[in-house]
Amino acid sequence: MMINNTNLKQYIKELMDFTSIPNNVYDPNQIRNNAEFLKSIMERKGITTELLETPTNRPLVFGELITPGAEQTILIYSHFDGVPVEEESWNSPPYKPVLRKSLDGESLNIEDIPSNDIQNYRIIGRSIADSKNSIIASLVAIDILRQENIFPKINIKFLFDSEEEVESPSLKELLSLHEDKMKADLVISASGETHQSGLPTIELGFRGILQFNISVYTGAVDLHSGHFGNFLPNAAFHLSTLISSMKDEKGKVSIIGFYDDVTPMTAIEKKIIKEIPQIENDIRGMFGIKKPEMDGLSLQELINLPTLNVRGLSGGYVAESGRNIIPSQSTAEFDVRLVKGMDPDIILHLVKVHILEQGWTLMEENPTLEDLQALGKIAVVEQKAGFPATKTSYDSKEAQYVINAVKKVFGNDIVIMPTEGGSLPLYIFENINIPVIGLPTSNFDCNQHTHNENLRVDFFKRAVETFLSLYTC
Repeated sequence: MMINNTNLKQYIKELMDFTSIPNNVYDPNQIRNNAEFLKSIMERKGITTELLETPTNRPLVFGELITPGAEQTILIYSHFDGVPVEEESWNSPPYKPVLRKSLDGESLNIEDIPSNDIQNYRIIGRSIADSKNSIIASLVAIDILRQENIFPKINIKFLFDSEEEVESPSLKELLSLHEDKMKADLVISASGETHQSGLPTIELGFRGILQFNISVYTGAVDLHSGHFGNFLPNAAFHLSTLISSMKDEKGKVSIIGFYDDVTPMTAIEKKIIKEIPQIENDIRGMFGIKKPEMDGLSLQELINLPTLNVRGLSGGYVAESGRNIIPSQSTAEFDVRLVKGMDPDIILHLVKVHILEQGWTLMEENPTLEDLQALGKIAVVEQKAGFPATKTSYDSKEAQYVINAVKKVFGNDIVIMPTEGGSLPLYIFENINIPVIGLPTSNFDCNQHTHNENLRVDFFKRAVETFLSLYTC
């Protein structure tokens, strides 16, 4: 089932209206405004809807559409909260979505764009791609079915998260509190970017994550590099040495036991990875990469391996704040992308053991002067977040249902990914025995989480058609 470009304009307006509501996850009032707006448009489409209140005053939105006689239930999960914006970096106000053919092109009113040209435009606005587009697309499909007097072949539930950008702290409790409401045979995670080839994409798994800081201390205060050079141990140098000990020259993590619990890929997963278009050379050229860190494997093969990443460093002073001191304290922030089988608590334990083996003393809080004098090099490890990966088998009936629905619209020109590169706390659904499959809907160059976030209109149309097939297959 397809939608014509005239009706497409109507749905684009609805998406732009939704995107015009500020949605900074750290502002509960903004989040509530989004939830109320979403509730109203869902009810207009005949979906029984309610707000699920949270301790943070950021309600989630739940809805359901029951088809008499339907035996299967699918729950569509996505999120409407967004990250903060830096307006000065945008080409236009982030909460006043505009239509352009390119990010720096001329903005046009939707009424001035010929219907046969609308698919060549991009919509620019905060959260247009992550993930308000998928929410509206999933609801537009309901609208179209109603207009055509077609009933879905399944029961459809919707759960739209208000806190995904801060690791969904209320989701687990709400699933337990509303267990009967959340019963489903399959969860569709409707967010994220399609494969870099631009082909329609199905994701069978999602990596988990572990985030932690390591702060090292070599003295009580920073000291002058002239008066105390070669006397005060430099914390930045020592932290650099510790970090270097965690990986070998080929990019493999050197922490003992790091890979022990990784669930090996199956034969079918290896096969579908080989069928994914190879885009490594394009990516290297796009981002100026001469040689990948772990050379010899495709990007998709690497995504199915765990990572250890230093996402930021601090210690001493730079630029206009620069001064001739020896830093006595330095901090590195890490994230570990976990694959199926890995436990974040076990990985953090292995990291701590590794630090001890490098000659450091571990403490749970910042050391005192007495601690420093007695113990020397001291490290403090602070966990920030952590949850495991989730994966649905390619051979499962749920995966085959989704694959068939997508192929019904787009044929065999699709990408099936055993594991998606990003991390979502979807293990929560897996823990209550509901398999999860991802249907990303945004173009890979959508600039999510940064300035000029955008969505290609043809990708939005494609998302609507995907949901139409999913509901009626």
